[in-house]
Amino acid sequence: MSTTLTRRGLLALAPATGAALALRPTATAAQEMLRRDRLALLYSNQVIFDRAGQPLVSVRIMEGRDPIRFSGKDRLTLLPGADTGSRVRSPAKAQWTVRLEESHPGEAKHWVVVERFPAGQMSAALASRATWTERGHEVTILESGALLGLAGRTLDTRAFNVVIDPQPTEAAALALADRMSAQGPVVGEVMSEAIERPTGWLVAKEARSGIEIRARDLLWVTPSPGHTVDLKQVPTKRGPADRSYEGDVYFSVGRDGQMAAVNLLRAERLLEGVVPSELYPAAPLEALKAQAIAARGQLLAKVGTRHRADPYLLCAETHCQVYGGHDQHHPRTTEAVRSTEGELLFDEAGLVDTVYSSSSGGHTEAFHNIWGGQPKPALMGVLDAPTDHHPLPSEDVAGFIAQPPPDAWDAGTKAGQRIYRWEVSRTGAQVTRAVNALADVGAVIEIKPLRRGVSGRVLAIEYVGTKGRHIVEGEYPNRLVLGRLRSGMWVMRREGPEGREPTRYVFTGGGFGHGVGMSQHGAMGMAHKGRGYREILKHYYVGSHIEKAW
Repeated sequence: MSTTLTRRGLLALAPATGAALALRPTATAAQEMLRRDRLALLYSNQVIFDRAGQPLVSVRIMEGRDPIRFSGKDRLTLLPGADTGSRVRSPAKAQWTVRLEESHPGEAKHWVVVERFPAGQMSAALASRATWTERGHEVTILESGALLGLAGRTLDTRAFNVVIDPQPTEAAALALADRMSAQGPVVGEVMSEAIERPTGWLVAKEARSGIEIRARDLLWVTPSPGHTVDLKQVPTKRGPADRSYEGDVYFSVGRDGQMAAVNLLRAERLLEGVVPSELYPAAPLEALKAQAIAARGQLLAKVGTRHRADPYLLCAETHCQVYGGHDQHHPRTTEAVRSTEGELLFDEAGLVDTVYSSSSGGHTEAFHNIWGGQPKPALMGVLDAPTDHHPLPSEDVAGFIAQPPPDAWDAGTKAGQRIYRWEVSRTGAQVTRAVNALADVGAVIEIKPLRRGVSGRVLAIEYVGTKGRHIVEGEYPNRLVLGRLRSGMWVMRREGPEGREPTRYVFTGGGFGHGVGMSQHGAMGMAHKGRGYREILKHYYVGSHIEKAW
């Protein structure tokens, strides 16, 4: 059994610290990256900064499509292999097609994260490693996160991840994570460790001239200043669509041996394409500002923790943050991002993990109840209303759902009211099928919540069947078992004969999502009542304050 310790920390210092990262104002993002060892940097999870001290972030926007078509309304510069000594200047409106040849997938191990500890708790991580080894698992420790120098202060998001039982594919690791999560409180995420990089030839051909460019592993495309790289048929929730991207676009080989298109741009420009996908652009401006700061915090929190075996830091999907490129910018969300440029939320422990969900249902949940680990003072759960005194869900969840605070922030909009309280039903047969996919318990005759969080969200359930019993741990795993309930804040009644599979279960609940951190509908409700973005953030992230990082 392996019990080795792997440390993949990263240190990226802003120019203000005196480190040799002060780049010329005329340098493009591509040139800045090239100075840091080209492709090796793309796999390193390292962050670099422009001259203004703003992070540059790489986001995968397309993967698995072959060929990919791209163009630019103005001239484009192509760097074969990202070699600055070889440049191809493409005329305006030239139509390019890039395909992948002679590709070979990379090799990676995919581990399940069972416990996670802050960077200062190595002894706790080692003790956890020993415990999981004694249980018969193959164990190692992987470091994630980043150590960044921002505005004269050190920002440390690093963590020690205790990971077990490497799998040959990510799908197998995800399946194992689901099984582990259902058996007990574990983090349940998958971390990939690159063993060998993928490789292949990227072949770009211009339609009119027939000129062909061949590049090994990496092809970089830089638009003219003030212009974009335009990609055809980018996958979106509504189907393929043409999209435009500021900054640079590069094509590389993903870990599965398929082509990936990646956008490299400054963090603030990225956020201008993220915030419209996270909150309605028509929302009150103060709510949009709060959302911009929360999204900025999540952006930095995810750097070095996702896509460890890929040639990019983030993806443009819900796994990281939904990003729609330049086309998705909206004047109101852009105003919210620019008016809060560089602002992040901190508390005594450092950068606040500014997670958020759609609707709290009247009370937010504690971070550690949903994702494990040590309690976070800023995220212990709060009554989501200005009411001074009201029965709490931890005291009487059924009463709280039936008689919520009359002035709850999340119910302050028409859209919020539709998900603030809800009722759905599941047949007994549906529940039986879902539970028996995990354990053979026969017909499920009873659902018994065993533990709830401070918001009343169900954290563990015992499913009683005619042949046995099975306990499923975790708020989200149980929502899946019960047919993707909107949240874990619910009470239930069964309809049908006792001792037999019921006809149906009726769930009455509140909120939408995990409920930790900011309620997006609550933020809108607070803004409608005249609360500013600073007050909104202070309400949801207790004891926090705003600092400007760049």
